[in-house]
Amino acid sequence: MSVRKLLVLVTIAAFALVGCGKPAKQAAAESPPSTAAPSVEPLPSVPVVSASPSPSASPKASKKASPKPSSTLKKTVSAGGDTGSATAPVNDGVPAKGAGTFTGASGGTDVVGTGAVLVKYRVEVEDGIVWGANPVWTPASFAATVDEVIAGNRSWIRSAESPVTDAAENMTAASWSFQRVSGTDYSVRVRLATPDTVDKLCGSVGVKTQGVYSCRFGQTLMINLRRWLHGAPNFPVSITSYHNNVINHEMGHFLGFDHMHCPAAGQPAPIMMQQTINIEGCLPNEFPFAADGTFIMGAWAPS
Repeated sequence: MSVRKLLVLVTIAAFALVGCGKPAKQAAAESPPSTAAPSVEPLPSVPVVSASPSPSASPKASKKASPKPSSTLKKTVSAGGDTGSATAPVNDGVPAKGAGTFTGASGGTDVVGTGAVLVKYRVEVEDGIVWGANPVWTPASFAATVDEVIAGNRSWIRSAESPVTDAAENMTAASWSFQRVSGTDYSVRVRLATPDTVDKLCGSVGVKTQGVYSCRFGQTLMINLRRWLHGAPNFPVSITSYHNNVINHEMGHFLGFDHMHCPAAGQPAPIMMQQTINIEGCLPNEFPFAADGTFIMGAWAPS
């Protein structure tokens, strides 16, 4: 056999071997699918946001200091009132008698002042006191005025900066803060009432208000509508100053103070003095504290 024929035979055999195999594409299609799970890139985690942030989330600088009285005043006081000789005016346009029932002011206030003892006060107005051309006093308007008096810088909340020490009243570094409430959990209630109703309620505990004076008993301060509308004769102050005077005076009784005398002629009268009866040479004054924070005092006088 020649070399040429041998080469031809080898070439034919090689082609035959290639023809027995399967095409590449077909082999791939018939291959069984891989059982290995595909590689999936994990999603980035999403932080969970709490509906209400924890206390530590707020910066300390944003926290607002709040008053923290050490106790709430719970006491009753002996009955009493201003004691003078007065004749109630007639036909002065003030309703002598109301319904005898009371409506309390709704809502309340935050604590005012930072004194150690918290006084919760409730405000009420007698029903049926709207009369003629008199200014209309509602539970809401009376409460707003009482709130303003209580929150005054020279009113009883000043005691936090200038605690009161008064041996005659058994007080040592006493201070008070205040909050108006509308429920039954109160230390004292402040009532605005007609002269007849004041006379009846105060008279029931032995205090004669004679149609003009205010009084206090137990957990109640009775504010006489006649004086609230017109002030007091021979007491030369504005009606706003009278409002300051009577609220601060009666609240002072609830806090534990008796009456005081004038310390010296020409000096401001103590708020606990019966200024509308006899000012004894003192100057009219509507606040417990002087502008410099001094508690204005005089000799003790029994109520």
